[in-house]
Amino acid sequence: MSRFGLEGFVRGALGFAIGVALVAGAQASSDGSDVGEFRAKMEKWVETRRIISEEESDWEADREILQATKGLLQQQKEALQAEIEELEESSTAADEERRSLLLRRGECQRASHALESEIRALEEEVLALAPRLPEPLQKKLELLLVQIPDDPENTRLPLGQRLMNVLGVLAQAEKFNGTATFLGETRAVNGEQKVQVRTLYWGLGQAIYVDARGETAGIGRPGPDGWEFSNEAGLADDAKLLLDIYEGNVDVIEFVKLPVEIR
Repeated sequence: MSRFGLEGFVRGALGFAIGVALVAGAQASSDGSDVGEFRAKMEKWVETRRIISEEESDWEADREILQATKGLLQQQKEALQAEIEELEESSTAADEERRSLLLRRGECQRASHALESEIRALEEEVLALAPRLPEPLQKKLELLLVQIPDDPENTRLPLGQRLMNVLGVLAQAEKFNGTATFLGETRAVNGEQKVQVRTLYWGLGQAIYVDARGETAGIGRPGPDGWEFSNEAGLADDAKLLLDIYEGNVDVIEFVKLPVEIR
């Protein structure tokens, strides 16, 4: 029963009760009973019915509010459940991505360790090779060689920089080995005497030198502890001719026979 139907029912009941009360009052009056006492009881009864009616009306209103609240809470519950399911799905995806990243990180660390071992092997080979390089090339490589760490465990240089240093040394050595390099040098000949000489390096395998007068000449070759130079008797004329041809000091170019040793 709705609120308005209940109020109509109460008003009808009250009218009926008042009618009954009037009839009963008339009878009570005719019988000589105490009309005042009956009227007081009747009014109390009517007041009680009014209070009950109001309570029932308020309860109906509260019930409607509770039903609406229940519906709203149900909607919120369904929304929260949907959000929880979405979060669980995203959490699962995040866990998979995190696991994938951890696997990739492990692979990168293993590759980094392997690369570090390879780079260290190259560094050791370069350091062992450096003393056997020609002195002019060693001077050119000083800035790169000094950056190669003696102890790789106590260096702050990144692997990329260390690799670039090694590749720089190898590139310069390869370039030197593929060309003829002419230099003016001071070299000790005939014991402690030092004279100005012209030296022509043929790559990393051999060099020939001759003094300014064309009297003393010799051959240089790489040895276990560095390059070794020695005077060669009877080589001065051919060595001077070769270097004059290289510098363009002669008009006629011709073949020059020189001793060559492959080690």
